[in-house]
Amino acid sequence: MPVELSKAHVNRCGRLLRDFDPNAFDEGEIYAAISTVDWWRARHAKPLARVNAGLRHYVKKAGASEQSVTQRLKRFETIVDKLERFPGMQLTRMEDIGGVRAILDSQRQVDAVAEALLRQPKWTIRRVRNYVDGRRPGPKADGYRAVHVVVERDGCFVEIQLRTPWQDAWAQSVEQDTRRLRSRLKFGDGPNDLRQYYLLIAEFFAIRERLEAPSEEFMNDLANLFARTRQYFPTAEEEQSR
Repeated sequence: MPVELSKAHVNRCGRLLRDFDPNAFDEGEIYAAISTVDWWRARHAKPLARVNAGLRHYVKKAGASEQSVTQRLKRFETIVDKLERFPGMQLTRMEDIGGVRAILDSQRQVDAVAEALLRQPKWTIRRVRNYVDGRRPGPKADGYRAVHVVVERDGCFVEIQLRTPWQDAWAQSVEQDTRRLRSRLKFGDGPNDLRQYYLLIAEFFAIRERLEAPSEEFMNDLANLFARTRQYFPTAEEEQSR
């Protein structure tokens, strides 16, 4: 594999894997495309580590623990899946191949870290997405809440996710059920009642985080959805009897 490949070549290989037809393909071409995409993925490792180290500095300044910062490289299969879900996307423009996440004690700490990142002169900020109530673009349609800051480092994009414990608990639960149910719940698919349940849970967590009390009508709706979705969450005894 050459030391450096052009972004045009990387994008072409991404399109080749995205449009892969098992009934008509050139084996050598596919293997070369896989190798190229894997190279592009690995190229994010060093920029990712540098962003991680820098983020820890701002997390510590905000009064949070550096242990709350984690990182990951998006899996090869997930990269190809995202290209399939967003066919107009160029691989070299994908912003979250490298990802760093910080779980902070409160929305105030999240905002403090985000503002510090925007003020510092050494990082190139590509985009900020405030998936938070009262901001733009606001929570995602499924209820997801967080602040995302996409930075450019050494020719690669790295996405920083800043979450509160409530926001992270919700996101981790959806992630786990996406894998357990194989329903692509994380991507807006899956049973409608379960998606509605998670939407209300996200709102419930946001209300609790603001130290407010949900209305009686809201709690009744949540209880009804809870009862309807128990079919997706069998007890240990029910699992054993299957």
